Amino acid sequence: MQTEELNIPEKNPDVGKPATTRGRKAKSRKVAGTSLVPDLSSIVSGATKQYAYWVGVTPSCPVEHIDLAGINFPKVNELIVADPLRTNQKRRVPVIGSIVWLTKDRLELMQERLRRTVIRFYEDSGQKDEPGTGQNVGDNHVRPRRGQLITIPSDEQIQQAGKANRAIRRYVPQSNDVPAARFMFAELCSDQVKGNRGEVYPEPLEVTGLDWPEDLEN
Repeated sequence: MQTEELNIPEKNPDVGKPATTRGRKAKSRKVAGTSLVPDLSSIVSGATKQYAYWVGVTPSCPVEHIDLAGINFPKVNELIVADPLRTNQKRRVPVIGSIVWLTKDRLELMQERLRRTVIRFYEDSGQKDEPGTGQNVGDNHVRPRRGQLITIPSDEQIQQAGKANRAIRRYVPQSNDVPAARFMFAELCSDQVKGNRGEVYPEPLEVTGLDWPEDLEN
């Protein structure tokens, strides 16, 4: 019968001991916790500010909302609130426009786009006040004139289209084109925590301009 010799290794004295007790103790270098968090008071680049605005379009606007620079300007929105007369029931409350948060970059983009945005009306007849029709505004029901939104291409867009051999629709002015800013409003909210809206439509951007708490040109 053949026998095999078992070579049993000697037990390592370091096995089962904490790492700090194995041989030479490793040197450690602690990184302070304060160096791992941003100093929000000193950050300039990469940071921006935003402010709450009440935005929308007026009742005489021929469209129910305008999307411009990634911002939706509606005539009316709805808030869902608890109905005080019915337990566990909700009701929809119509409100004017909407509350949005705008940065300086977004506001400047709005400014640039507004200069190239018009509304083309389909007919020249004026706004009609007809009881019982259209949108309720005060004592009258206003039926807005019909029209469509037109964005005028920029010189850069025209040049890029030409380089790419791609057709682009050029703007041909017409007498029934009016600035979109005549029907849009953007009012800086007095409540910059939650935002707030008024109960009547404010003056349009064509009259008020864009209000920004800081210097837009700098």
